[in-house]
Amino acid sequence: MKKKFIITGPPGSGKSTLIEALEKQGFDCMKEVARDVIISEQKSNQNGTPWENMERFAQLVYNETLDRYLADDNSLFCDRSLIDNIAYLEHENLDVFKELEEFQFTDYYHTTVFYTPPWEEIYQQDPQRPQLFEEQLPLNEKLVEVYKRLGFKIVQLPLSNIETRVNFILDVIARHEAIA
Repeated sequence: MKKKFIITGPPGSGKSTLIEALEKQGFDCMKEVARDVIISEQKSNQNGTPWENMERFAQLVYNETLDRYLADDNSLFCDRSLIDNIAYLEHENLDVFKELEEFQFTDYYHTTVFYTPPWEEIYQQDPQRPQLFEEQLPLNEKLVEVYKRLGFKIVQLPLSNIETRVNFILDVIARHEAIA
């Protein structure tokens, strides 16, 4: 299975836009699972959202992510990762379930992680992101803490236009490949 580079960060920091730009450059990418789970839960009047039932949400994201990995062996980038589930659960002071706790992250992901920091100028609320900008800042800190604790190297992306962000990522990967 091809390891994926993670693009992560707090809600509304430009991850999905970045994934779309990378796809336009010809890269295979795995879209964000969490948003799809939230939309599905909302359509079926279920409570598996981060603000209603975080434990259900985390389990649904875990299951769907594994299904997508098995179906998509070629993608190079992924919008978020299973590590985000740990951060979300810990942020809510909830236990991390056994399958997630024991997951072998480095079998699936490169240890270099591209991080989109909070960016108030582009942040937008919507039905799947009802939080105010300020409400997601503590989650931002938890995401960074969890990735570092699990041995991942955070590469923070600049607060700049999409073309600059894409070029930044491609430059880092080119150096990564030269070292590997």
